[in-house]
Amino acid sequence: MRIAIAVGAVAVVLALVLIALFLWRLRSLSHRVGSFECAKFTGNRWLAGIASYTRDHLDWYEVVSLSLRPTTRWERRELDILDRSRREVDGRLSSVSEARCVYRDEEFLLAANDQSLDGLRSWLEAAPPDPNTSRIV
Repeated sequence: MRIAIAVGAVAVVLALVLIALFLWRLRSLSHRVGSFECAKFTGNRWLAGIASYTRDHLDWYEVVSLSLRPTTRWERRELDILDRSRREVDGRLSSVSEARCVYRDEEFLLAANDQSLDGLRSWLEAAPPDPNTSRIV
């Protein structure tokens, strides 16, 4: 009986630690400068995530994960937005748009609010002209 209680207590503590780590990870990712909530279409379903700008990459982190590494990383110079369309919910336009993107000749969809996609477009257009430069001009 004592062993069962000890095992149960350890399981509860472990679950609480994992939940705390998960919530800490989400908070730290969402509070980074240049991060925004978005979803990525994987071919058969949408995955919720948080994207974060770096100097040369757009990093995408899947929400349901404990990993501190990005799930996907797109290089700034090889990523482009081909077009955007507003999503409809119950016959009304929502504030979420879908962006059809291309990276190294592979197309995919990102869904985010309009302001986030505007920021993504601005970040892509603001890339330095010389890929070998060590500073942003």
